[in-house]
Amino acid sequence: MGQCALMLAVLTVHVQGHASEQILPGFKPSEAQRLKIWGFEIYDARLWTRPDFSVLQYSAQNFGLELSYLRKFEGKDIAKRSIEEMKRVGKFTADQEAAWLQAMTRIFPTVDKGDKLLGIYKPNEGAEFWANQKRVGMIADTQFANLFFGIWLHEATSAPEIRKAWMNKP
Repeated sequence: MGQCALMLAVLTVHVQGHASEQILPGFKPSEAQRLKIWGFEIYDARLWTRPDFSVLQYSAQNFGLELSYLRKFEGKDIAKRSIEEMKRVGKFTADQEAAWLQAMTRIFPTVDKGDKLLGIYKPNEGAEFWANQKRVGMIADTQFANLFFGIWLHEATSAPEIRKAWMNKP
């Protein structure tokens, strides 16, 4: 894994009830924002935050990002697309790209319509991932986490409508 110092922990912890409410107590969800690409509906995204959350300062705060998929995608394809989107919001080395792609490919499952992936941003720690109420892994790399969640929250996002809706949330 080289310079990235990635730490992966694959666990299967089943949480009763709605995963995000159980996993993120005290956090409230945004309204769902639908991502469409070329007319295809991809997923509904919700941002789970505390009342004082600011999109402009996302990298300094704990939050969750929940994606409810509207169609099937292979985990490896989600990982590859994530790398492409991360390149829009920041720079990283070829070694980091390879390590991050390998880590995400191990963590991200194939999803079907109705499946939910939850990413939890942990400042100064990294990113924790859950799939359908099961913890599937952690990438303990702060640069990865900043860029990964920047896919939706950075000003260079390819989904500016989603970011704007979250900036204007009550």
